Amino acid sequence: MVNNLDNSKEQPVPQLGKELKPRHFFSLAFGCIIGVGWILVLGEWLDQAGPLGALLAFGAGALVMMTVGLCYAELAAMLPASGGEVAYTYEIFGIKSSYTIGWALALSYVSVTTFEAVSFGWITSTIFPALKGVTLYTIRGEPVHLGSLLLALVGMVFLLYLNYRGLKSAAVFQEILTYGLLVLSLVFVSAGIIWGKPSNMEPLFSKAGTGPALWGTLAVFITTPFFLAGFNVIPQTMEEKSPGASTRKVVRMILLSIGVAACFYLLVILSSSMVTPWKKLLPLELPAAGAFEVAFKSPLMAKIVLFAGLCGIVTTWNTVFISSSRIIFALGRAHIIPSTFGRVHPVHGSPSITVIFVGIIATMGVFLGRSTIIPIVNVAGSCFALAFFFSCLGVIKLRRTRPQQHRPYRMPGGNIIASTGVVCSIGVLFLSFYQHYRNSEGEFPMEWIFILVWILLGGVFWFMAKSLRAEVPESERRKLILGTNVSLENRVGDNNKE
Repeated sequence: MVNNLDNSKEQPVPQLGKELKPRHFFSLAFGCIIGVGWILVLGEWLDQAGPLGALLAFGAGALVMMTVGLCYAELAAMLPASGGEVAYTYEIFGIKSSYTIGWALALSYVSVTTFEAVSFGWITSTIFPALKGVTLYTIRGEPVHLGSLLLALVGMVFLLYLNYRGLKSAAVFQEILTYGLLVLSLVFVSAGIIWGKPSNMEPLFSKAGTGPALWGTLAVFITTPFFLAGFNVIPQTMEEKSPGASTRKVVRMILLSIGVAACFYLLVILSSSMVTPWKKLLPLELPAAGAFEVAFKSPLMAKIVLFAGLCGIVTTWNTVFISSSRIIFALGRAHIIPSTFGRVHPVHGSPSITVIFVGIIATMGVFLGRSTIIPIVNVAGSCFALAFFFSCLGVIKLRRTRPQQHRPYRMPGGNIIASTGVVCSIGVLFLSFYQHYRNSEGEFPMEWIFILVWILLGGVFWFMAKSLRAEVPESERRKLILGTNVSLENRVGDNNKE
């Protein structure tokens, strides 16, 4: 790796604005993790695993994600560059790995942007039925309603505008909704546990089909990377932390967001299955809301749950919009794909071109409606598992090849924790692809179609930028990816220093 740049060939590195404080990082990460999936697929969790099986799946998933989060915390502190995993894999494994991971993560975030848009239209029209509108068409048995579609499109335009204007306004908006979500959730979770009955949780495990009950728990477990992902928005926006923000405090928000989110999911599963016999929830369109409406005979309780879900939708929607634009921006700034994607707005300090690109691609998916929800969850889970594998493996490699390099945050457990993250990521990745096939019931999985189309688009961008990549020396590209961290290899010192 070349460390001394040829100053005659240097070009200024496009810099994003630097305005985020530690609390903004928490609200971005936690708000992204929670989302609305718990409202939409709670019935799937209970049907597959039963209440105790779902609790065990999320408990195990949280432990796995904590090991991954620790690896991310160490890497984010060492390499606080926009794009997160793009920078880590480039520095550790090279340009092809960087592009592979960056493009896979872009798929996961863009697809989740679509997921949240569809969910926003669905939940809003459930709270206010008059907004649903007429059925326009049906895809894979799921109707697409005019009102729900328009709500999704309006929300997409609003978030595009918000992110185009810069990250500070998006972060403040995120903070307000995140704490609104927490307050509303506290109301219905407390009601469910206080007035619920443990007997409603029986049977504790679900045994669907001919296989053992363990398969249901595993089926829920392999989705946990999707439902607990979102903390990695912190590494992707580290470059935008305010100058006075402590690096240690920021990376600790990774672990805090995972921990609080895991507790949230466990409490939702517990309270919903205690408040009403859980098998009665399975036929309901939105089981998390229906459980409280049936138990308390109160539409108000259901609306509290749904309003919490709306807050979660918008917080996740906002954050994945941010994440996908930062990933693609990092690839464009490094001239790995066309450099147009690496431009920064001269006034707002936002990656304006990538924000527009993400908005357009995600909007195209909105027209597929609710038929895409489960496939999106599965695709995103696979992409996250691949990124987690490379990040955990990267920590092991850096500790071996650069043991004396300055680490503003040094994770406890060392290679043991990182190796656990590697093994678990491989397992989740394998199981997720197997689950795609298993769910397809003999047909070609929709998840694989999404992945193949995205690989094709990524190949087009890769070849479009072939001559551009050849013009940029690797020393210069390293500066474009890592920014002010280009001299990190030479920084050796007290790893406990702030």
